[in-house]
Amino acid sequence: MHSMADANRLLGVLQAQDFTKPKKIVIKDQDRSGEQNRKLHACLSDIAAQVEHAGKKWDVLIWKRLLTAAWLRESGEQPQLIPAVDGNGFDVVYERTSQLSVKQCASLLEWIQAFGAEHQVRWSQKDLWEGRY
Repeated sequence: MHSMADANRLLGVLQAQDFTKPKKIVIKDQDRSGEQNRKLHACLSDIAAQVEHAGKKWDVLIWKRLLTAAWLRESGEQPQLIPAVDGNGFDVVYERTSQLSVKQCASLLEWIQAFGAEHQVRWSQKDLWEGRY
């Protein structure tokens, strides 16, 4: 939805519903865009290829987990550190990046690019959107 005209169309849809059966109505921010997803994975690939952490190079999935957890902490949210179900160490549980809103994903991308700048990452993807993700 982008305008009150969209809200009015929604009202028409709601008025046509049979409310004798329970309904679930959800209004939430739009999920991340395809362009954001491509940018996120390009950035993560560049970091995985160029940056070491704890003496190792990590794959894209590990970097996604590490950077998302750090971004959440800096944003005032806490990923959960939970004892592993098999009793071996701990697991980090956090919101999946596929569930991020456009605004949240833009914030994560900005954070990742700042991290990359601090670690002299050379980005392979040109920023055709001037940071508007």
